Amino acid sequence: MRNERKKIRLGFIGTGMMGKSHIRVIKERFNTIAEVSAICDTNSRELKQANEMAPEAKPFSKWQDILNESLDGVIISTPIFTHAEISISALQAGIHVLCEKAIATTKEDCFKMVTEAEKSTKILMIGHENRYSPYYAKFKEILSSGIIGTPYLVWFKEARGRFHHKIDNWIQDKTRSGGALVDKTCHHFDLMNWYLGRKPSAVAAFGGTDVIKVLKTPNEIEDNAVVIVDYEKKARGTLSLCMFAPTYFPKSLEFGVFGDKGFMGGMESGIDISQNEIIVIQREKPEEVMEINRIFTCMKTANDAITFFVTPPKDGSMHNGFIEEHIAFLDVIKTGKKPLTEVKECLYGTLITLAAEESMQTNKVVKL
Repeated sequence: MRNERKKIRLGFIGTGMMGKSHIRVIKERFNTIAEVSAICDTNSRELKQANEMAPEAKPFSKWQDILNESLDGVIISTPIFTHAEISISALQAGIHVLCEKAIATTKEDCFKMVTEAEKSTKILMIGHENRYSPYYAKFKEILSSGIIGTPYLVWFKEARGRFHHKIDNWIQDKTRSGGALVDKTCHHFDLMNWYLGRKPSAVAAFGGTDVIKVLKTPNEIEDNAVVIVDYEKKARGTLSLCMFAPTYFPKSLEFGVFGDKGFMGGMESGIDISQNEIIVIQREKPEEVMEINRIFTCMKTANDAITFFVTPPKDGSMHNGFIEEHIAFLDVIKTGKKPLTEVKECLYGTLITLAAEESMQTNKVVKL
């Protein structure tokens, strides 16, 4: 008789939009190797909807109770201010954890999570799915080849509409989400850190709440910001964010890296999730530049750019790398091998955003 391989038992804490997305991926893509064993949400309506998606799952209204189940892994999609307590408790219960970004809303909680993960025999993985995206991974691969030399300057520019509605508007409240930079741009700073391969040392930021006002309280998140990050070894990064652009802005995210031998750039579009195109322009040699009427003109043109195309996902999933992120987490459970987004590896992506929020409030440069 052939022995059937035991399925990986997963629990889901938080069954709002992101939680349901995680459940859907497991049920539609990985149902032969994993199962939705338990679900949990304090909101009865969200829990009921999730249970309709996964009627085989045991429902819970308290996250503490779900950790008493015999689970191999748990996926946490709760408001950011709850991440530390739930993640740490899950590790202590002997369960592997995939926790949505950002890590936490305070430096203290971030460090607690890193410390607990280092003590645990289980792994705490952060949901920075972009690192698993074939598109962003290809960008990293090309950059690491040295085609544009040593990277010194990286930039991100995002223009988008306001956040999707969350239960009780928690995402609009800085005390619960950490702020727009913490919740949203931690993705981009994580990529920035990954591409530069250096540690950030100082952060300066300017921003405000000028157009989008939902809560109309002092804790309202900012809707626009500009952030400057200073890195070790003479590298720098900049990010600009606008949260009141038209929802389907043609170039919702643009980014690039300048090295001492050239430039690499890419973009995502609000209309088509990714252009899946990477442009590389190598810097001209001194003899290729000539002076005409005291104006220096590069003899190379845009036609000399090297273009790489990355095949987009067939299912058009909601985020670049979302499917691949689940493959990585299931591999964590099967092998115990640390993933690309183990919590310590992602630490500075969140710390930069927390420093940026502090800089906006104090009008001072914040040292890391």
